[in-house]
Amino acid sequence: MSRCTPRCARSLRSSSATRRSTRSSRPQIVGLAQTFIAQGAELLADPGRAGAWTQVDARLLQGIGRMSMGIAGAIRAAAERVPALGDRLAGPAEILDVGTGVGWLAVALARAYTDARVVGIDIFEPALALARANVGAKNLQDRIELRQQNVLCLDPTPVFDVAWLALPFLPAEIVPPALAAVHGSLKPGGWLIAGTFAAAGPDRLSELLMDLRTVRSGGKPWTAADLLPLLDVAGYQDTQPIPRTWAAPVHLFLGRRAG
Repeated sequence: MSRCTPRCARSLRSSSATRRSTRSSRPQIVGLAQTFIAQGAELLADPGRAGAWTQVDARLLQGIGRMSMGIAGAIRAAAERVPALGDRLAGPAEILDVGTGVGWLAVALARAYTDARVVGIDIFEPALALARANVGAKNLQDRIELRQQNVLCLDPTPVFDVAWLALPFLPAEIVPPALAAVHGSLKPGGWLIAGTFAAAGPDRLSELLMDLRTVRSGGKPWTAADLLPLLDVAGYQDTQPIPRTWAAPVHLFLGRRAG
């Protein structure tokens, strides 16, 4: 009878962990591929359309949503780097997901932070209809609330510990009042996490393609030099970009409400 040596056992455990990691990331990988293929086809079909998010293709919406699940891992990495953010997320946190789309990031956040409650808002009803079905399929209706709501209409009552703001889908002129509205909805000491698309590589072509994707989504390709002063004006403290150490194609910027 063959025996499993300690080295063999470690190898088996490592292989098993790798398989679990691959399975857990599969929806994001598939979503990324579906999204880029669909958006490329749409660009070729209508290269001159104005920048805005009006797509009602369920496959495209679901692909973008599944891709966004990887943002939960980026947020966990940011929380490890900034302990005060980690402390907020570790407790029974109230999380605001602005631009929740089809709800897959809300699902990923609810799974990552099992004591948290997530409120997802969006103005695009076709996406929210899919979000309701997705949240229901995961039996998370008791922990995820979905609302058709404009970020500018947030109640100024401070109820949230952490807020996610998806910048690529917001017109540039909306961003300053949106930052102020989210600031008013945060509890004292609460955190804003603002995200922008990240290029696939360090080369200029990759950057330009990601800028094009942002513009066609209705947003502006924000840089840290552009965005951080807006966070300061909106009243946030401890504003900072987080060095990217995750696979998800997103850059994160943090700001904290005083208190």
